[in-house]
Amino acid sequence: MSNFAFLLLNIAKKYKSIGFKLFLIAFTLFSSMSGISQNTKTKLDSIVKELGIKDKASLIILKGKAETEKKIREEKYINYQNIQKQNKLFNLIEFEIQNAKFLLTKGFNYKDVAEEIHQLKDWEEFAVKGIVGKKFRVLTDRNLSSTSILLDELLNRSTDRLKKISLENQQLSRTQEKIDSLVAQKNLYYVPSDSVSREIYRLQSERTSKNIALISKRLKNAIDSIQTLEIMGDRLKYKIESDIIENNRLRKLELDQLFTKKVPVFERPIINIDPFTTSIRTNYLVMYFYLINNKNSILTMFLLILGTAIYFRLQKGKFIDLGYKKEMLLDINILNSPISAAFLVVFNLYQFVLPMPPLIFSIILWTISIISLTIMMQHTIKTFVWKVLISIFVLNLLAFFDLIILIHFVGESFLILAINTLGIGIGIYSFINRAQFQRKIYLWYIIIGAILQIFSFYYLVNGHYNLGKFLMTKAVYSIVVIFSLYHTLIALKEINLVSKILKTIDEDSAKKTIKGIPHKFNFGFYLLLFVSCFILMIRNTYIFQSIVDPFRNSISETRNIGNISFTFENIIIFILIILFSGFISKAVSFLASDNQIVKNKDKAKNIGSWMFLSRITIVTVGVLIAFASTGIPLDRITLIISALGVGIGFGMQSLVNNLISGLIIAFEKPVNLNDIIEVGTQSGKMKSIGIRSSVVTTYDGADVVIPNGDLLNQNLTNWTLGSNHRRSQIRFGVAYGTDLDLTKKLLLEILAKNKNILMKPKPAIWFTQFGDNSIDLVVMYWIKHFDFDYAVKSQLIMSIDKTLKENKIVIPFAQQDIHIIKDIDPEN
Repeated sequence: MSNFAFLLLNIAKKYKSIGFKLFLIAFTLFSSMSGISQNTKTKLDSIVKELGIKDKASLIILKGKAETEKKIREEKYINYQNIQKQNKLFNLIEFEIQNAKFLLTKGFNYKDVAEEIHQLKDWEEFAVKGIVGKKFRVLTDRNLSSTSILLDELLNRSTDRLKKISLENQQLSRTQEKIDSLVAQKNLYYVPSDSVSREIYRLQSERTSKNIALISKRLKNAIDSIQTLEIMGDRLKYKIESDIIENNRLRKLELDQLFTKKVPVFERPIINIDPFTTSIRTNYLVMYFYLINNKNSILTMFLLILGTAIYFRLQKGKFIDLGYKKEMLLDINILNSPISAAFLVVFNLYQFVLPMPPLIFSIILWTISIISLTIMMQHTIKTFVWKVLISIFVLNLLAFFDLIILIHFVGESFLILAINTLGIGIGIYSFINRAQFQRKIYLWYIIIGAILQIFSFYYLVNGHYNLGKFLMTKAVYSIVVIFSLYHTLIALKEINLVSKILKTIDEDSAKKTIKGIPHKFNFGFYLLLFVSCFILMIRNTYIFQSIVDPFRNSISETRNIGNISFTFENIIIFILIILFSGFISKAVSFLASDNQIVKNKDKAKNIGSWMFLSRITIVTVGVLIAFASTGIPLDRITLIISALGVGIGFGMQSLVNNLISGLIIAFEKPVNLNDIIEVGTQSGKMKSIGIRSSVVTTYDGADVVIPNGDLLNQNLTNWTLGSNHRRSQIRFGVAYGTDLDLTKKLLLEILAKNKNILMKPKPAIWFTQFGDNSIDLVVMYWIKHFDFDYAVKSQLIMSIDKTLKENKIVIPFAQQDIHIIKDIDPEN
């Protein structure tokens, strides 16, 4: 066997092919495996070593093994990666399923939305009844105007609801698309190679498939329902838009035919509805929508009324505290009836700020204004004018009742004629007694109103219903509005007058009746009055709205400068809010000033700091509201503040120092209103504490403005910080030989009799030294209030002088003897 092996090895030596040599060696080893001896192995090893192929064979074997392991590891890695991607997909699908469940559960109530759309549809059908389709025989301008307001509101509501429906539809559709896109991923269907992963994959796949089927069904139903609602909303919106076009066409047609169109105003119309009930419901809807949409503005108006009434009441209280009687204030309306004056002033000024109020709302404001005016003037006008004013108020109520009626019927025509007759009668009566009118503007507008009533009567009898009713309305309410505006402007002048009186009033002087504002004004005043009245009269007409609406749309249009977007409306709102907050802050400052408040000495100290903090709060809140109302993002506000910080660091240090010092004074309170202070060379009473500076009234009556920074940086002496008490003293001397015990007893009795001198701590009398001419002493005592110092000292000096004289105690004074020597030799 070994010889055969050696033979094969010798054959292998003759061949150079490595492969053939390896084959022969392997065959030899295999054939001699069982019986080869140790010597044979040694020989074979030597032969293999001689041939040089052992290392090469090992290398080939190792490479094969490495390739195998590489393939195994790659397969495991790919399997692991696919499983990870698959798990991520399962997690994403689960997340989207949960998101879909949340969207479906969070509360898009399809039933409520469908009911709301049906409600809007009912309102739309009610609003256009008798206008679109089968029309009333007489189309009234008031009905068309109210319908226009209702349709605009319904269009806005349907548009808002459609936006919400569309947003919900987009969210659900987007969620469904995400789920579908995740389900379509190939990695989701990869089957792992190992058995454990395969089992986990099977369980996940079954659970996910079940959840996808359930949520997809719910999403499909929800999307179908939302799309149904969206179709209903789109149809309603299109119908409302068509109604608006038709209503505007009819309004324009009625305007064009205002002087030419005639209708049977005294014939019974053929209608199957109750005009009064329908009119009430229409007016209710108009008022309801306006109050809901402008609740913040309405609330602000009533808060202003409350604040104005409190302000007028405080002003009246100041005069009462100063010694004025109520009868002396009758000519000043804001002091005579503070609450009525507040309603009158705020209603007549704020109506120019309200966003296009409907006519019914404006008439309510005018009616309350004329009631307030009647209450204000009941004690200050003649009986004749009072009767005229009451007649105008009755005329206002009749006109108000007629304006509520939107659908024509015969009874309303006779009501208009009755109002015409009453208005003409008031005009004739006023003209006959024109000499009793002190304020001729009353007479002018009453006569103008009577002339308009005559034209209204003429046109109504001749069949021009809309023109006749329009003239009647303007005839009545032009008088009401002009009276209200006139006295509103008077009230504004009275505010200025009262402020001046309080600044210059002498508390100790005799009080006289305060005369009211003289009713003599320049042309500009009457022009402003006329223009204001004219705007209010035509504000609800089609012509005015067709002019104003494009302007309102223009200032509301978004404009861009680079990346910055803005509207002129927001800029105007920003400026108005800043100005209003500044006005409120100044009003607070006015109330806090020393000359404006009749003060309780013990409470005044705490008022100043709180007033100061209130002013800062008002300005700060006003600025924040101004920025918020313009829609400026917070990050841009931060940039603005940063820019201001850089400017402050370079050029506004002094200003900021004073502002911060003001805050420190407000919180730390080293000084309060009415404190007696000394700052540097200035001394006096603290009059006011402002945001940047404070005012000190010196004893000479001058007002010194001191920056807040100087109050803290300089040595500040506050005589009344802890208490109003002050120690004072009187120094004098008594002659030698005086009974000192008696002197001390008499002085203590004098001090005890003075009510302004405190007994705790007890007064003290000290004999200080033997002087050149007298035994010197000092009288030490505490007074109740710093302000009483000089008065008490004067009283004590007079009492001491009188008492010592009565007891023959002498207060010596320095005496010197002068000896004149004559006949002196100049040389000596």
